[in-house]
Amino acid sequence: MFLVSYVWLHNQVHAVISESVKTHDQALSKLKRQGGAIIKDECKNNVLGSVIVNGKKSVWPLTKSEGRVMGGKQDG
Repeated sequence: MFLVSYVWLHNQVHAVISESVKTHDQALSKLKRQGGAIIKDECKNNVLGSVIVNGKKSVWPLTKSEGRVMGGKQDG
């Protein structure tokens, strides 16, 4: 599970992605103290994200446990 929030601050959208509720809330509080406004909150379970590297889109794990399983290392 991971949490995703989007915050509008200084004419930009900032994405906050966390696995820990406590860490996520701390990051959002910091952005809100700077004048940010939360525009969207989400909670995702077992989902892969994608990233564009050198113009190519590739799938990447968003949690540490998914990364270990995908990398072939399931114990540790």
